[in-house]
Amino acid sequence: RLRALAPDEKLDNRQGSKNFFGKLDLQQLKRTIPGFIRVEALLDEETYGTQPELDPVPVKERPEIDPKPCCHLRNESLAGPTRPAAPLSNKLFMWEVGIKFVGIRHMPEESNLGWVLLQRGPSRGKDPKEDNTMSDYWSNQDYKYFKERRPASISMHGINNQGGWMGTQRQIWEWHTEVCPGGFLPPYEAPHYRFDGLDMRNVEWWSGGISLVTVRHACNMQRLISLEPSRFARHLLYHSANNKQRQLQFKKNTFVKVNDFYAQLLTVQNDAKQAMNKIKRMESF
Repeated sequence: RLRALAPDEKLDNRQGSKNFFGKLDLQQLKRTIPGFIRVEALLDEETYGTQPELDPVPVKERPEIDPKPCCHLRNESLAGPTRPAAPLSNKLFMWEVGIKFVGIRHMPEESNLGWVLLQRGPSRGKDPKEDNTMSDYWSNQDYKYFKERRPASISMHGINNQGGWMGTQRQIWEWHTEVCPGGFLPPYEAPHYRFDGLDMRNVEWWSGGISLVTVRHACNMQRLISLEPSRFARHLLYHSANNKQRQLQFKKNTFVKVNDFYAQLLTVQNDAKQAMNKIKRMESF
């Protein structure tokens, strides 16, 4: 429905703009897909654990995200010491994204999406004519909570290798023929790919989704995650090996519990609502 109502002409709401709500144009919507965040269940919180101190966006309310959609095993025979059958909500954590990186956006009124998280990856690139990014309200807008600048959109520390994607048959064909340089399906085309796509690329290019969500020889698509709590829970993917908590202990300061991250997003959402309402009041005069 949004695409049917979307204008063909470019709107002034690309990255760098303060237009974090309202209409999106057709080219932006063509490049919009559902996003996912990989999570694990903490097996030994005293040994592994998460951030000893949250990144500096305060928590005002902390609802618990339902762990069932992502992480409860339907076949309990698959459970074991390193794979609990029904992990609790306060045991789920993520390690590939943090509040310092992300921003949110209010989707057009014609949709039922409301506020969404925009995952990182897309970049404006060198050609303004090819810029189909969308702006967001950064978690630290106007440096409200800390002095650090926002990490680059393509920073691998916050790009969130999500481990999967979803698309309809129509979308996949559009990605292949209209959106992705060199194509989305093999055989891939030069100059963006060599040897029909059999050139050397790391595992994250394919399985981590870098080919989908970055700009260099890639599709530059924008992933969205609903901030409605029951929907948010369905954007989580269970990394059931539960081995990152052991392998990446040197990055423990980047581990954040799902409930803490969601609570920080609610703070940002409240900030963004106030900013949006202020802008609308000023426009009404």
